[in-house]
Amino acid sequence: MNFSKDTIVIKSLTNTLKTDKLSHAYLIVGEDSLYSDEFILSFVKAIFCLENKDKEFYSCENCKNCNSINHGNYVDFYKLSSETSIKKDEIQTLKSDLSVKSFYGKKIYWIKDIEKMTEQAANSLLKFLEEPEDDIIAILSCKNISAILPTIISRCQQVKLIGHSEHIEIEQNEELIAITNEYVKRYMRKPHLANIYLLEKLKSKDEVVEFFNYLSMKVSKSYSDEIASDVVNISKVQEKILQAQADLNGNVNATLVLEKFAFTILLDNNKLEFLTRG
Repeated sequence: MNFSKDTIVIKSLTNTLKTDKLSHAYLIVGEDSLYSDEFILSFVKAIFCLENKDKEFYSCENCKNCNSINHGNYVDFYKLSSETSIKKDEIQTLKSDLSVKSFYGKKIYWIKDIEKMTEQAANSLLKFLEEPEDDIIAILSCKNISAILPTIISRCQQVKLIGHSEHIEIEQNEELIAITNEYVKRYMRKPHLANIYLLEKLKSKDEVVEFFNYLSMKVSKSYSDEIASDVVNISKVQEKILQAQADLNGNVNATLVLEKFAFTILLDNNKLEFLTRG
């Protein structure tokens, strides 16, 4: 499957593969289930493929590991899914399975559609995520991030997929665009003053929601090689936007969401120049 729309995501994951800095947990968010499933399997194969010597987002599809994953019987890869709901006892069984020593150094478990987890299952998973083991990687996937416990979201590296769905252009609000562009320009010169400017300009929840929708659209359009050269920075900014949107969907006070976003951007010294292009 062609993942060209998710160039930034792939470059970011490639960087973690090359530097051996894989996260202990990933939250994959994508509206197209088939696309998300294929993307996750490709990621898993990239980790386990015996021929992926250069540690790219690549799998040969011919080695015994790739073949085993494609046939659903790779010994160190576990998948949990359900047509109805995912229950606590299924999470407990998964934990038991993962306690067996890995054959090849790493174990990966994938819980699909985690929106389907019962409250008890979600709390059981949370305890597992709070005490990560070096040789275990969690992959959680969902369509609707607002249905996921914020405590689970906070313990994962978020990956937002564009996929095959058509990108929806937000209505062009010239005033909002001007405010956003001015915020970015001021941030590039004096970040603290830029944050004050942003909080003064955006007061209502609708304005804050539209601001993050616009930022999300700008990030999604940043897919040329030139812009994607700083993929780690762009991915981190995207994670903060996703978190802000999840908080807003969870009815967190819009001003607090905006303050948190602006503060964490400043604290992490993220660069926003790429938002001025295109």
